[in-house]
Amino acid sequence: MKFIATAGALLLASTVAHAQTSHWAFSYTGFYDQEAAAFLPGLRIDGSFTGVDANGDGVLERGELTSLLVDAKDYVACAAGSNTYYHCDADSFRFSAESGLSFGVSAYSSDPEGLYGGGHFVTTGQMVYDYQFNPYGGSEHHLLWTDGTTFTMSAALPGTESVPAVPEAPTWAMLLAGVGGIGLWRRRRA
Repeated sequence: MKFIATAGALLLASTVAHAQTSHWAFSYTGFYDQEAAAFLPGLRIDGSFTGVDANGDGVLERGELTSLLVDAKDYVACAAGSNTYYHCDADSFRFSAESGLSFGVSAYSSDPEGLYGGGHFVTTGQMVYDYQFNPYGGSEHHLLWTDGTTFTMSAALPGTESVPAVPEAPTWAMLLAGVGGIGLWRRRRA
């Protein structure tokens, strides 16, 4: 029984090694303002995200996020408040060392009669779109990603780790030790 508990602890330790919280900050700078017909090199979209690569595949996906801030709005936290007249969510998210960062977030609302409303959408690599409407008119604003849009990313908190693309050596060592221990235990019992 003692050995089973030890083997279980080693297996749990190898799982926990994958399930490390990652904190990242990112920034996109420079967008083409469609309505002004001008490239705005100083315009920035800042954000950060936190998550746990729970399945250890080296890819952080929407279901593994604990927060996604885009210009100070947390699109993971606001999802709980969505209803018939208000939607807010991180609609898509993917981050890995190989493929980089991509996401889509949206927040939009209207009154029950549909007379007043507005929304904000961000889809990385494509567009930031804002709109508003009321009985007297409406407005739209498009910011487009271009070849001149720059992207920067860094660990958001000092000392935090990125999502590993593959398991690190200590993780493999713990996993092999656990599996080897179980094999020895079974061999001794036989």
